[in-house]
Amino acid sequence: MDKILLLSRAAAIVVSIAAGFSAGCGAVFVFNKMPAKWLCDYDELPDERHLAPRIGKHPWALLFSFVFAAAAFKTLLVSWAYGAAALPALWSLLLIGLSDKKYRIIPDQFVILLAVTGIGFAAIGPGGAWRYAFLSPLLGLLLGGGVFFLIALLGRVITKKEIMGFGDVKLTAVCGLIAGLWGIVAILILTALSSAAVLSLRLARGKVKATDEAALGPFIAGATAVYLLFPQEILYLLRLYFAATP
Repeated sequence: MDKILLLSRAAAIVVSIAAGFSAGCGAVFVFNKMPAKWLCDYDELPDERHLAPRIGKHPWALLFSFVFAAAAFKTLLVSWAYGAAALPALWSLLLIGLSDKKYRIIPDQFVILLAVTGIGFAAIGPGGAWRYAFLSPLLGLLLGGGVFFLIALLGRVITKKEIMGFGDVKLTAVCGLIAGLWGIVAILILTALSSAAVLSLRLARGKVKATDEAALGPFIAGATAVYLLFPQEILYLLRLYFAATP
């Protein structure tokens, strides 16, 4: 048994290195080569900003490669099936975060790819066990999309302007689809905490004003990536919190 485990770990290391460098270099290549139209709203045409060089190959390709290699190994330790679902999801989340950070747009193409990975997550739970629990992904989709849709709607009514793009609504809905009901609860909490912390720090340093708009997509994508990498730990903390809440 020890020999089988050792061989499995060795195979996971080899696969992680290969998958990591492929995903990291591929992310930079795709981000730089994607059609400029993907980075615009449907009623807009690309301008010089969309056609200019987007992200440098160095050091980002190497950095992303190491991150993806570590992420691949972490998810493969859960199970090979979980890793096969998680790695393309993490790749999609990276491209979504980069696009929204730089161009304030979330390309539907990457959201669709993220949704496709939900086929694997629907059958494989956070612990890597086959579960065939299709109700949880559906509830996660409704909760994730519903919460952000209500925020966008209320913001529109109260401020008379758009405070949140529909891309954020679609993204949180799909994140709920792949993470399930409790997963999207954790993701929403992580998104709120991380975005509030970064905004508070930037306000304190005078980098932004309270009235400035900020891209929320990177925080949603980052929170989802953290959940996919540490699902059991986060769900354990979440259950402890709700169990301790009166």
